[in-house]
Amino acid sequence: MCKSVEERKTRFHEICGQTTFSPAKYINLIKKNRNYRMYVISHMCQHGGDWFVRIAALISVGRLAKGSSTALSMIVLCRTIPEMVISPFGGALADRFDRKMLMVRLDLVAAISVLSYMVAVYSGDVRLLFAATCLRSAIQALYNPVTSSIVPLLVPDAEDLKIAVTINGMIWSGMLLFGGWFAGLTSAKFGVHFCYLFDALTYVISAGFISRLDGEFTVNDNSKRKPGKDATTISTFNYVLQALQTVIRMNSELFRYIWHCGFGLLILVKCTGCLIWGPSDVLNVSFTHVEGSEAESSKRMGILYSFIGLGCLFGPIIVNSTFVHGKKPRTLQLSVIVAQLMMAMGWFGIACNSSSFQMICIFTSVRTLGSAIIWINSTLLLQNLSSPEFLGRMLGLEFALSRVSETAIALITGRLEDTGSSKQYIALMASCIGVISFTLWSVYHLLGLGAANDKWNEANNDKETLISHNGETIA
Repeated sequence: MCKSVEERKTRFHEICGQTTFSPAKYINLIKKNRNYRMYVISHMCQHGGDWFVRIAALISVGRLAKGSSTALSMIVLCRTIPEMVISPFGGALADRFDRKMLMVRLDLVAAISVLSYMVAVYSGDVRLLFAATCLRSAIQALYNPVTSSIVPLLVPDAEDLKIAVTINGMIWSGMLLFGGWFAGLTSAKFGVHFCYLFDALTYVISAGFISRLDGEFTVNDNSKRKPGKDATTISTFNYVLQALQTVIRMNSELFRYIWHCGFGLLILVKCTGCLIWGPSDVLNVSFTHVEGSEAESSKRMGILYSFIGLGCLFGPIIVNSTFVHGKKPRTLQLSVIVAQLMMAMGWFGIACNSSSFQMICIFTSVRTLGSAIIWINSTLLLQNLSSPEFLGRMLGLEFALSRVSETAIALITGRLEDTGSSKQYIALMASCIGVISFTLWSVYHLLGLGAANDKWNEANNDKETLISHNGETIA
């Protein structure tokens, strides 16, 4: 009996690798890697401001649209549609140009764009608020693939990369945990205008730290355009046409890569996760609404988002310090599958306790344990498996597809609530989606597909020897 237990332990460590949570590893990575340290500070600034403006926008639309659930789903739509359409272009930019300079320039443009929110609030026109959200989201859509794809260049080692991505997730969650609470209190005391100004300031600071990265961060030999003799006289129309042709060509190469790489379906993991957590933006406003007291509603919004941050903070830490191993991608794939079941359980708990704000907060943390694991580890999967020349486009397409599903489910949620469906019914619907998704991905994993394939998990395998430049499997 004892021998059987020891054999199981040995087999578990063969599959997952020895991995324990060691704060020293996280601290040492930041201390020894200057470039990554600059990136971390930038990341903190950006996400701190992001949660301020997100909560301020939800409060603003609730005020301007008189609590309409359809209007709340529209603000989600305005955030996700530009990200859905423009993210692939961001991926193409990341694979073609210097990622550091792209981040600096997009940070500065984003800082200016945030001021459009203040115009919308002063005018009292909800349509201007929708337009401001579209503008900011379009810039964010270009930025996300760039900031995600620069991390493997800053932290090339696979195990260090796992730690770095976990740190990034902890920053996102920590900013949500404290930023959400502080943003709720700030908007209640000083108004939403302060939140928007704070967001603009954080973008400027972020640009300053990213500009201090040492070196160039270009991955494609063709990224430096070699102009011809008549390049200075080329017409604007022809320049735009050439740019579009380049984007089409690069995305054609991407789809060929996805078809041949052996893990192409993993680009849908985040997409299916968004289907499960998608109703939350609309429902969170309903859960925190207090009739006749806007200040109390703002405080509740901050408290609920702090509980969201709590779950997001600990989810990746738990799985990445127990059974996930950076050099064994099958453990990453297993973690995102388990996370879908956790989200289903969280939604079920919310459905059964929809009249208690305290219980909603607790089960929201359970739900976000899973959502954070999916958000971080689905990206880490692609960062581990994808060839560097295609990583920006892979992450851009992944992000766009996730926005498609989040947009669809948010619209459905808004319409269901406005037509009389209860919050309990919508939470149960989300729980059922989670169970179905968990079942389908479990079958995928058990069949040895994607990252569960042994070729990705053998100690001597290098992804560059497994995939050729055009994505065809050669091992």
